[in-house]
Amino acid sequence: MTRHRPFRHVAPLIAGGCLLALLSGCHKKPTPPPEVRPVRSVVVQPQDSTQGDLLSGQVAAHKSVNMAFRVPGKIVAREVDAGSTVHAGQVLARLDNTVALQTLRAATADAQAARAAVAQAAPLYKRATALLPARAISRNDYDEVVRRYKTAQDAVQSTQARERIAQEELDHTLLRADTDGLITERLAEVGEVVAAGQPVLRMAEAAGRDALFDMPADLVRAGLATGTDLSVCLDADRHICTNARLYELAPDADLLTRTYRAKALLQATPPAMVLGSIVVGRVVHAAPSAIHLPPAALTTQGSNPAVWVIDPASSTVSLRPVTIASYGVQDVAITSGLQPGERVVTAGVQALYPNQKVSLLDEADVRP
Repeated sequence: MTRHRPFRHVAPLIAGGCLLALLSGCHKKPTPPPEVRPVRSVVVQPQDSTQGDLLSGQVAAHKSVNMAFRVPGKIVAREVDAGSTVHAGQVLARLDNTVALQTLRAATADAQAARAAVAQAAPLYKRATALLPARAISRNDYDEVVRRYKTAQDAVQSTQARERIAQEELDHTLLRADTDGLITERLAEVGEVVAAGQPVLRMAEAAGRDALFDMPADLVRAGLATGTDLSVCLDADRHICTNARLYELAPDADLLTRTYRAKALLQATPPAMVLGSIVVGRVVHAAPSAIHLPPAALTTQGSNPAVWVIDPASSTVSLRPVTIASYGVQDVAITSGLQPGERVVTAGVQALYPNQKVSLLDEADVRP
């Protein structure tokens, strides 16, 4: 009688099953680690209203005038050139005064003759006045003496007026500076015949300097208006600064640049800010303290602005809605939604999602 050995056939089956299990385990893919995205960030702190929008401009004269003769003539001398510093009353150029001098001499001679006629008629008038009560002179003769005396007096006044006019015409052949200033351009040459009022020189008055800026449209839309205060610094040396006040803003944008020309009067012009110097202006916002971030830090949550805030414990990001006070060229001012000391992503916000792990770049602690 034959005995059955059940384990003789079961052992190979168990061994084969273990082998399949081992093989299947070798082909199983491991779970990939979560993606860690490097980002730039900044620790936010509220700032007072000392931030503004940087603008590039140049120094110009607050008032520039064209200097011209008040009478026509030929220029015979020019005493100054472009770049010359002049003072009030200084002679800048001369016209040929031959005709004006002769006219003055003739008017002076007529005035002297008229005064001599009055000197001759005055004793006759006194004598006739004394003789009339005694009837020693007829009424007709008396009236004639009075008429001649008054005519001589009128002639003195007339000739003196012509003498003064001739003297003014002679003085107008000299071009004088009305105020202190700087000659910026020469518009006529010696030997040229000019008309009355034709510009000969251009002068920038010494009193006052302007800073000219081309304001971007977003600043104008944000409410920029005359009376706004600016801080203006020399581009070559940012330590040389002064205050300025905007007093003129173009109503229309430039056709090519789409910017608005603005003029700001410098309150106290440093000597280094000469005409034509390149300056950097900052529009000072009179707003309450706010957190300033670069525009690249902004994203949206629905239709509202938001930023990505980094959790320092888990190194993950979460989306936080914020309130924007103002949009600037280089930053935005946030008045609510963030707390001082929180770290906000400033670049790469489009590729983030909630609870994503991030790593900080080397430049993370550098403020934007």
